[in-house]
Amino acid sequence: MAQIEPRTDPNPSSPQGAQQSSLYESTMKMFKEAKKRRDNWVSTWDEINDYVLPGREGFFDSNTGSESFGNKRTDLIYDETAVVGVPRFASRLQLGFFPPNGRAFRLMPGPEYPGNMRSQRVMAELDNATDLIHEGLRNSNFNSELHEGLQDLGIGTMNMICEPGRFVGDLKFTAVPATHVALLPSKGDEVGCWFHWRNDLRLRDLQQTYPHFKLSPQILEDINRNPDKKMKIIEATMVDQSKPFEDAFIKVCISETHKEILYTTEYIGSGSNPWISTRWSKSGFEVWGRGPILQAMPAIKTLNLTVKLILENAEMAIAGAYMYDDDGVFNPENIILQPGTFVPRAAGSKIEPLQSPSRFDVAQLVLEEQRRNVRKALFIDELEREGAKTPLSATEVSQRLAEVARDMGAVAGRMQREFLQPLVNRIVYIYKEMGLLELPRIDGREIRIVPVSPLLRAQDQQDVSDFMRFSESIMASFGPQMAMMLLNRERTVKWLASKFGIDEDLLNSQEELQAEVEQAANVMQQMQGAEGGQPPGQGGPMQ
Repeated sequence: MAQIEPRTDPNPSSPQGAQQSSLYESTMKMFKEAKKRRDNWVSTWDEINDYVLPGREGFFDSNTGSESFGNKRTDLIYDETAVVGVPRFASRLQLGFFPPNGRAFRLMPGPEYPGNMRSQRVMAELDNATDLIHEGLRNSNFNSELHEGLQDLGIGTMNMICEPGRFVGDLKFTAVPATHVALLPSKGDEVGCWFHWRNDLRLRDLQQTYPHFKLSPQILEDINRNPDKKMKIIEATMVDQSKPFEDAFIKVCISETHKEILYTTEYIGSGSNPWISTRWSKSGFEVWGRGPILQAMPAIKTLNLTVKLILENAEMAIAGAYMYDDDGVFNPENIILQPGTFVPRAAGSKIEPLQSPSRFDVAQLVLEEQRRNVRKALFIDELEREGAKTPLSATEVSQRLAEVARDMGAVAGRMQREFLQPLVNRIVYIYKEMGLLELPRIDGREIRIVPVSPLLRAQDQQDVSDFMRFSESIMASFGPQMAMMLLNRERTVKWLASKFGIDEDLLNSQEELQAEVEQAANVMQQMQGAEGGQPPGQGGPMQ
């Protein structure tokens, strides 16, 4: 990572000053374009926050820079199905793609791996690297930040920053919500530019937050004169257009308040970029994704409106509406209808309840259907069986996981390409910089990433299911003996072990299997001899 010194010469006519001024103008131009693209989505996302994520910061508040954390945003929520369902949706995805205490992937040699690809030493080195990466993920804040990021993925786009920690081997992750990031595409539909900003940074905290910034005399003077003044910092990470055939990015940190560049650096190499952006699905060449929450919003709004009407109907039924004779004695403004209340009225006047002309009996039918649609859209209903006292069997769980995998086939492929591979490349890059790993390039040719998490192994589950149906058909048509004769047991067991993610080292070799068979035969002969002496036909003449 090469660092470029920022401009310290106040004269903009100097060569260095002109270069910095040009970089500032081009960066701000791209930032405004990214904000313009993002602003088209802001009203939609803010409505989602109002109905689904009431604890999140609002988009309009983040644009103005006001502190809105903890503000009340539950006025539109009357049904909790989506509010409770989104964290469960994120937990299901996390368990399916990145099990907190399990493996999500395995490093394997590719067809161009140097040397003997399948040697025991090579496999041991790659397994050690796999364990080291998983250990780094478990010891970091990855699980908590991933859960937050997956909730953003439910809306459409997850943005995460992966940086080295304070000590060797430490990793630091930050899930950046859409309220504080703007994106631009590059190289087709890939995200190539990230703009992250802070509106509420006080001048007194600038040097502590960004110790690597080299501040100009004007900023230092502002810090001494008014340390509580707030400033806006923009961190822009962009593809280096001068190196189109390399993995090269440039990072520019700008003070929009002072209109000058504070820090510039370059990221060179695969995995050098700290940003990882993942989309659930997308349309055409747009940079922002569309998530299942966006698709479920009609049902979510219908649910809340229906419950609101039910509550209003219940309030009408409890409090009621009344008619009275305007006799000059009865004043409804001074009456509270409650038990034990005496209402004065003139002789002959009446106070009668007003019957409602409509009834709201169909509401329950609408509620159950819409709640089921919301749970189905968020993939939180597949492993539950309402009203059942017994848990699902292993076959039912496997079948329902297969259905989820089929429904999320495109999403699983995008998660593998846009999240898993950049994440592994980023961690390997950090560990190489720390001196913890020495690996060839992870590009699918020298080293490839093999997913082993449940949802990313959907094809393996389908292959096992097809094999089981094939075996059952053979046994039903020709009998168990024919099935045993047709299938090679050793190769079949190894194939099944690979599909289930079981290490082949746990299986006996051919020599070990033969020794086990001979040992079992000897034990059987000894048992027969102990029970009846010598086996029939091998002793003396029959008496």
